[in-house]
Amino acid sequence: MNRFLRILLAVLWVGALLGAGCGRQASPTKAVLSLDWVPNTNHTGFYVALEKGWYAEQGIDLEIQIPSDPAAALKQVAAGNTEFGVSFQEEVTIARANDIPVVSIAAIIQHNTSAFASLASSGIQRPRDFEGKRYASYGLPIERPILGSLMKCDGADINKVEFVDVGFDAFPALLGGRVDIAWIFMAWDGVQAQLKGVELNTVPLYGSCVPDYYTPVIIAGETTIAKRGDLVRRFLAATAKGYEYAIAHPEEAAEILLKHSPESDPALVRASQLWLSPRYQDDAPRWGVQSAEVWSRFAEWLYSEGLLPKRIDPNKAFTNDFLPK
Repeated sequence: MNRFLRILLAVLWVGALLGAGCGRQASPTKAVLSLDWVPNTNHTGFYVALEKGWYAEQGIDLEIQIPSDPAAALKQVAAGNTEFGVSFQEEVTIARANDIPVVSIAAIIQHNTSAFASLASSGIQRPRDFEGKRYASYGLPIERPILGSLMKCDGADINKVEFVDVGFDAFPALLGGRVDIAWIFMAWDGVQAQLKGVELNTVPLYGSCVPDYYTPVIIAGETTIAKRGDLVRRFLAATAKGYEYAIAHPEEAAEILLKHSPESDPALVRASQLWLSPRYQDDAPRWGVQSAEVWSRFAEWLYSEGLLPKRIDPNKAFTNDFLPK
């Protein structure tokens, strides 16, 4: 009898342990996403996935950091201080040409949505009209080659444009009359102009003689990809779900973004989300997919413009391998 009781107790004890083990959830993996700027509609998918609990479902405790420096995300990811970041194809390409091991793991928006804008009252219609005008410069090395290529394709000379350094106040400088031309994102400044009743003339980059490129993109470090591939895959599974939801439900997605960024202009966020949601995936087979041709053409263009110290292997600059199939 004593032997029977000992066996029974042992079985019950093991069963209790197994039951406790099955009920216990593994601790979520902490991960950090560093944005490129303050929360805006480029980032909506992240906040939707966070709000809906999809990162938690993937076992990820995600912290979204908002940097004071737009270039901080790439620096933090490259240094291994954060697992993920928001960057741009041009920034990633230049980084790789300088042996900085960052990789683009998803395109947030499928095509370039930026444009060179002027007030409709200025009469500027096309790149050749930029001659003799003032351009609001952010002070970035890529600006002159981009603007110069557009003008050259239209038979004009970039040296006849006055560059006015305005920092990151390009759009206010345009509206205030301090400059004649500004490089803007249509999803934000373009929508804002509409809300203000300001009529703009725009020269979009997508479809121009400048190669298309992804802006923005999600990045990770080579070490993170090599050693924590499962985390990258789980992060993108939740993130893709967030952007797919924002595509299908722009009104609700805008409210989620506003909840996480209450300082934002509600009218601007709502209108911007309606404009941008169909452009996240656009003509791609699924959200986030990147093309080797887009990376190759733009990298070669950057090199030809003297913006890269050496050519890069574009196939090492991006990957689709961790996106949901």
